[in-house]
Amino acid sequence: MPLIIDDAMVDRLLPPKAAHSCVKHAFELLARGDASDQARERSGIDDVTVNVMSAIAPTLDAVVVKSYPVVRTDVFRASVITILLHSHSTGTLRALVRGDLLGRRRTAAASAVAARVMARPESSTVCLFGTGFQAPAQVDALVEVLPQLTTVLVVGRDARRAEVTAAALRAAHPLLRVESGTCAETAVPRADVVVTATSAATPLFDGRLLAPGTHVTAVGSNDARRRELDAVVIDRAAHVVVDSRAVAVKECGDLLANGFDPTTVTEFAEVQAGQAVGRARAEDITVFESHGMALQDLVCSVHVVDAARTAGLGVELDSSWAAVPAGTR
Repeated sequence: MPLIIDDAMVDRLLPPKAAHSCVKHAFELLARGDASDQARERSGIDDVTVNVMSAIAPTLDAVVVKSYPVVRTDVFRASVITILLHSHSTGTLRALVRGDLLGRRRTAAASAVAARVMARPESSTVCLFGTGFQAPAQVDALVEVLPQLTTVLVVGRDARRAEVTAAALRAAHPLLRVESGTCAETAVPRADVVVTATSAATPLFDGRLLAPGTHVTAVGSNDARRRELDAVVIDRAAHVVVDSRAVAVKECGDLLANGFDPTTVTEFAEVQAGQAVGRARAEDITVFESHGMALQDLVCSVHVVDAARTAGLGVELDSSWAAVPAGTR
């Protein structure tokens, strides 16, 4: 019978290391041509927008449909995110998964998977732009792939919120030195890795501030009209990589609003498979544009549902949710 999986179970069954493995596997499936991913579609009326994305992975016997409404114009975060996991072979509903925490973990994991191959391995300082839901998860994931990470610089528009985020990171990672502030001009030049996880509509810093060799991960600009990075960052980058060209063509504001053609950049699945370069030289500036893929949600959901069944967790729906026999309407 189908399972209902809530955020508490996701928290238990999909720690950052597991999310990293799942997202890496998602990119491997894409590189082999063993899965498909449908870019996010948005439709709306008045102040409500419905977002729908989907993916298919036959080798995992999985089909995912992810949806979420955004019901205010002053925020970009979803109200509630739901993931429907179906069997590819039968169409049976395998699970209904709450996708809020799962989405947070898989987004951070994508940043870490990219940083493992695109950031310099000796990177020790991360500059984190953002104080919202997604920002701390980025550090939770990066500590797993940057063995020499010692310092995190939290930059926010509001000094108090930046310090709240910094305090939470200190508690979660007591071995890290975590500073907070509002000044990009002092933080960005110190960074080996810059992460932007905000809802900003205009660039967060001057691209001339980046030191040679910096890796930039941008996760907040998923609207063609909004950009976290200026054109200087993209111009200076030796390698610009996106999670998906199909997604980037529709909503990568850091490229579109800056006048760059997203079809000319590299997909990360190609980098993961060794078919393209993510970093060639230590002094290269590299950029990873992450907008989210349903295939990442699919692999994470399969992992969580399989782990829940093994552990006897989750609430089972009754037999009325079974698949309708083939040939019936």
